[in-house]
Amino acid sequence: MADLHPGAPLPPLKAGIEAVQIEHEGQQMVMLRDQEGLNPNSIAITMAGFLIAMMLDGQNTVSDVQTLFSKNTGALIKPEEIQTLVSQFEKADLLETEALQKKRQLVLKQFADNPNRPAVHVNTGYPENTLDLAAMLGKFFQDPKGPGKQVPSAPTEPAPLALFAPHIDFHRGGPAYAWAYQALGSCRPPDLIVGLGVAHMSPNSPWVMTQKNYETPYGAVPYSKELYADFQSALWYDASVDQWAHRTEHSLEFQALWLKYLWRDKTPAWLPILCSSFDRFCPDRAPSTVPAIEDGINKIGEKLKARQAAGQKILILAGVDLAHVGPRFGDEEKLGPELEKRVEEEDRKSLELALKGDADAMYLSVVKGGHWRKWCGLSAIYTALRLMKILSPEKLEGKLLTYGQAPDPMGGLVSFTSVIFPRG
Repeated sequence: MADLHPGAPLPPLKAGIEAVQIEHEGQQMVMLRDQEGLNPNSIAITMAGFLIAMMLDGQNTVSDVQTLFSKNTGALIKPEEIQTLVSQFEKADLLETEALQKKRQLVLKQFADNPNRPAVHVNTGYPENTLDLAAMLGKFFQDPKGPGKQVPSAPTEPAPLALFAPHIDFHRGGPAYAWAYQALGSCRPPDLIVGLGVAHMSPNSPWVMTQKNYETPYGAVPYSKELYADFQSALWYDASVDQWAHRTEHSLEFQALWLKYLWRDKTPAWLPILCSSFDRFCPDRAPSTVPAIEDGINKIGEKLKARQAAGQKILILAGVDLAHVGPRFGDEEKLGPELEKRVEEEDRKSLELALKGDADAMYLSVVKGGHWRKWCGLSAIYTALRLMKILSPEKLEGKLLTYGQAPDPMGGLVSFTSVIFPRG
């Protein structure tokens, strides 16, 4: 346990904690969840407890917290109450202690030493049993919001240039996945896949790669050693230095699952890449104005173009969601039909630009107004569009398969889409 002597600084709250306000039995509370995944369990605390949590900066003592709490609320709190709450945080692995650092090192070493990227969302996001899994995924094709048809047994269309699919949970977005993968299943498999997901933890690396095969209940999707070497040679940094972001990230795990469901043993090798947010480089201008990003995209694109010229069919696969709005995401605006309509109108305007391959215009349309829609897939979509334009400079025209919105159970709205770009 942490040293909770009144004169000693209390351990700080760790980074990467998601705080969501909820209502429980008529009481306003805050749910805390570790996005780093060192502890999969969430804890719910009172608003007073959350205020105390925000005071844990690694410098404040129990006495300091008492004083600050009194100044902010006008109420008194006993030292024992603070100690009990801090102990609760420590047991939930929410404090940056020496014990947590040792646990993190062990977890990261186990991940680094594993040649595969384990399917961490199995049995929580989807069943492990392949029969149950096939039944769950299969029903999405016939869902009223789905495409209304299954994947053809003998695909005749050539592999598309690109596919955008959601990464929202299957419970809310399953039919939208079905739209994407029914369209992909109507095509012959490509030779290679460039998988672009979202690094929700947004580490320093703009693009985070890993030399690991992505496991699924149907077997692993192998990574391409050759494609990895191509991309690494085009970048100015070690693209695997932040590969820990792949450990718990779902945006590509869900795509790997659908690919194996679709093609089983015929699934081609891929290069799984997580995209960090470009907002920190260019919050109100296009990423093409950032020399490092522009140079990286062009060099990566040239590597892909050389492979295409040699006869390889390459699929750009983006696992992306769009808007995240509402109180759950820090907005004051109330949820309702008016907000839903406004989000959809603006989303569709941005998607129209994406369908035409205008990456810069699409990006600027999303970030205008302070990026109020908060597209989590923006950097991945931008990267995909730029690479597609290099591979198909004369003709780029996408087809919108579906657009959807779903409520967030914690009080928000998430939008998503499925798009296919036929090969020109």
